[in-house]
Amino acid sequence: MAKRSYYDIDDILAGQERVPCFLRTDLDGLGSAGSGGGSSKVHRNTRWTLPYWMADRLNEEDYLDMEVSPIFAKRANRMYAASPESMQLRAICQHYYQFGLQLGEMVPEIPHVLYNMYMTRIRKVARIAQQGHNVEALDFVQSLDKMEARMLRLCQQAQGAIIAWQQNRAYALKRAAVIHD
Repeated sequence: MAKRSYYDIDDILAGQERVPCFLRTDLDGLGSAGSGGGSSKVHRNTRWTLPYWMADRLNEEDYLDMEVSPIFAKRANRMYAASPESMQLRAICQHYYQFGLQLGEMVPEIPHVLYNMYMTRIRKVARIAQQGHNVEALDFVQSLDKMEARMLRLCQQAQGAIIAWQQNRAYALKRAAVIHD
């Protein structure tokens, strides 16, 4: 089971991403959880999509075989490697990096893909934070996943703090209360 933070809302939301599964055994009472109809019994040898948090647990108990999410399939990883800055991560998966880290134990090359994509895209995030927005930057900003958007906000705040410091607006020395004129 991938290590997740119990209190991290982004980890919880990343665990909601659906992954394809292949059932090894009949499961009673889970029919409404998958992509199937209203039946409460799911038969073995059925292809199914479940939220990652549920599929991971059922995979541990050998009830099903979990497959790699299409988000991290080999074909998708090749596209990410070819042009990481052009990928619309928000449309692909709003919590792309967190979900990828959760799947990292299952597919050993995912952390490498995540690292390369993050390092390429974060440079552009930092450039946009320093230079401000333009039309090209707006398209990129709209493609950011939640973690990248958080980094953009932090970079913009840091840039604002640097400008305030350079203009001597950041800190003002005050006379101590014990000193009298």
